[in-house]
Amino acid sequence: MKYTNIFTFFRFLFILIILDFIITFFIFSKLDLVDIFYPNKDHRVSNQFYHHSFKANVDTYDVWGKYKYKFITNSLGFKDKKNRDIYKKTKLNKRILINGDSFVEGIGFKYEDTFVGLLDKYLEKKEIEILNAGVASQSPILYYKKIFHLLEEKKFKFDELILFLDISDIPDEYYYSKNYTNNEIPKKHIRDKLQDFLIHNSTIYLFFDVLFSNLKSLKNYIITKENAANFYNKSISEITPNDIDIYKSIHVKRGNWTHDIKLWEKYGLKGRELSEKYLHKLNLLLKKHKIKFSLVIYPWPKQIYIQNQLELHSIFWEKWSKENEVNFINLFKDFKITNRDKVINQYFIPGDVHWNKEGHNYIYELIIKYYFNDN
Repeated sequence: MKYTNIFTFFRFLFILIILDFIITFFIFSKLDLVDIFYPNKDHRVSNQFYHHSFKANVDTYDVWGKYKYKFITNSLGFKDKKNRDIYKKTKLNKRILINGDSFVEGIGFKYEDTFVGLLDKYLEKKEIEILNAGVASQSPILYYKKIFHLLEEKKFKFDELILFLDISDIPDEYYYSKNYTNNEIPKKHIRDKLQDFLIHNSTIYLFFDVLFSNLKSLKNYIITKENAANFYNKSISEITPNDIDIYKSIHVKRGNWTHDIKLWEKYGLKGRELSEKYLHKLNLLLKKHKIKFSLVIYPWPKQIYIQNQLELHSIFWEKWSKENEVNFINLFKDFKITNRDKVINQYFIPGDVHWNKEGHNYIYELIIKYYFNDN
């Protein structure tokens, strides 16, 4: 009887698996459920010269949280308004390269709605070409390697570089010093490969994967709500969705090294030393090619919220820029507004550290004011 029950169970399981694969085949042929729940991000690729970048001339969609947006690149693999060939030398009056991480990339928004896209449109009539070299999670070592590759190996020509140095560049620099390899390609273990196979071939597995993912998100939401209540000294019932968003945006650990001494000692100091090293190498490279170098710094919501951490970041990079003859633009003061919650709500994605559409427009206006009005 025992063996009969086991045999019956495995026979049922086998039939269920076969039926699942058949049903999945017919459902996925009509509707790509995987793309709905797990959008394809094949346009984000490893890069043998500077770790990671984008595929050239893609026309697809990207996703950031609740935001799904058009994502287009040019022949250099730079985010752009359309697929196009970028030649080694521009035919226009000037070419300006803007580099940085996810803030410059404009994560969450199509190119035209980012500050780089707005600059592009504004300067087009002045015969000035703008190129967006920004890629999420890059930092000074990768900025240097990317510019070195463009100038020394591809013989690419441009006149000016505007580099946006992000708060997260410091811990990222520390991370790359521990984990960076020139030809790093993400490696998937057998478990990951099996999971990918089941997600793409089993409706049942996909259902439970999405279910457990949502349950995990719900659990995290409840924990965050409780933490926000403690932070604001309110009861759970008094906490609003906006309270939760503000709490999340000012409690992103990677941005806390500017005021948390433990994080400063853990990776802040080393990360800044490495950043200084590679920005110095970048500066020498640009001087060799007679390219103007401008360094821009800006705050995250946390820095806006506490407004008292100038020494480790702002003052340091201002002094460094002066000593190395680099044009320096400090946008911290432009976010120093009495109503902190108001400015965070106005310029940042809810519960995030990145600029929203209005935030990109604000950065665009500031760069026009501080950079192009003086050029």
